[in-house]
Amino acid sequence: MITPTFNPEEFSKAIYALVPEHQQDLLIGALNAIQLSEHDIERIGLTLTGERLISNSIVRPSSAQPKPDNSMWQAIVNEVYEFLCTNSKKYAQERKEGSHTIKSLITIIATAIAATFHVAIGVIAGAVTLVLLSVLKIGKNAWCKTQSAQR
Repeated sequence: MITPTFNPEEFSKAIYALVPEHQQDLLIGALNAIQLSEHDIERIGLTLTGERLISNSIVRPSSAQPKPDNSMWQAIVNEVYEFLCTNSKKYAQERKEGSHTIKSLITIIATAIAATFHVAIGVIAGAVTLVLLSVLKIGKNAWCKTQSAQR
């Protein structure tokens, strides 16, 4: 299993390298937050994926509300869980390669989700970054245990 560690500097570099500029401040705020609840993380994640509208937003991706089984945010959470918390065959090669940087983990997971939803990697890089950030801030084992109990 891959056991990445929380490194704020590495996350900051990944945010500025991979995440669209209009999402960077939101993620830097999450990175620097002393405490974020699960609700806060979900709210930010749904905002990053466009599944939650910001009240002062000019751009509205769609008036239709996503169904829980079609939620891009939930798909990202599930994909991170599969990568970090299971021994699934899907990521066997990546796990075999050993240690990964935060940037490479974001790219691996964002690529898988982007293909599923037929969107560019940049569209979901911010949300993937947020999930990895929350996982590593609270600890991979604790996050995996919590997620496992919810499945």
